Amino acid sequence: MNTVGKILVILNFLFAVVVGAFLVVDFATRTNWKTENETLQKQVKIATAERDQHAGDGSEYRSKAKELELEIVKLTATLADQEAQTRVEVLSIQNKLEDAKNKAKEADISLTKALSDIERLKVSEKDLKTTVKDREQAILQAQEDVNKYRTDAIANEQLAKQLADRNQEILSQLIAAQQKNIELTVARGAGGGGEPTIARTGNEPNPPTTFVKGKVERVLPEDTTLVRISLGTDHGVNKGNTMEVFRTAPAPKYLGMVRIVEASTNQSVGRLIVPTGAARPQLVEGDQVWSRLK
Repeated sequence: MNTVGKILVILNFLFAVVVGAFLVVDFATRTNWKTENETLQKQVKIATAERDQHAGDGSEYRSKAKELELEIVKLTATLADQEAQTRVEVLSIQNKLEDAKNKAKEADISLTKALSDIERLKVSEKDLKTTVKDREQAILQAQEDVNKYRTDAIANEQLAKQLADRNQEILSQLIAAQQKNIELTVARGAGGGGEPTIARTGNEPNPPTTFVKGKVERVLPEDTTLVRISLGTDHGVNKGNTMEVFRTAPAPKYLGMVRIVEASTNQSVGRLIVPTGAARPQLVEGDQVWSRLK
């Protein structure tokens, strides 16, 4: 038997005791009233007999009889009041007992519902444990996949770095070859078709002492040989320095060299150096600008 059942048994026992006590009181009260009533009736009979016996003293006895009758009336009224009060008390006890029974039923319903909820929670807990176990397995699998992907990413990153370094080396070689080709072409034109000679135009490279990389931000429309680049004195680029210009897309191409004519803190203006006899390339925004080609 559970705790709620024990409590209900105790409550029923207490109510039974209370009802029994009231019944005993009621019985005792009724017995006393009956005895007293019988006694009074005997007294009335005795008084009546004495009245008949002592007719001469009738007035006195009549007076006593009236007093006894009044006492009987009072006692009868008292008895009626006590009976009414007892009925009210019994009715109150019955109502309380009925309330207790109703509460016991409600407690029983609550207990049944609680037991049902407990069973439901047990099932939910079991399902939850299964779900947690599945999620833990999924997390472990995900962690293994993450570790695998991380390892693959590191390997791919190293491979990508190697490929990037290789591409950069190839790009530098290609740009240097294109630059050399331009110089040789200019030299042939200047020498009239004989052995190639390097043209001395006074536009020798003068790169900044610090290796820096930037890009063309704008080509000035009034003079397309002037470009604004994203490097300035804060980056080590000063007036008179030269910068190499090239592009990587759609195909790697060396474009030439610009000389810085104006320099501010974070940007500068350079003029494209076009060797004599060479075609002037068209610079566009986004072209790469390096202090020197590696």
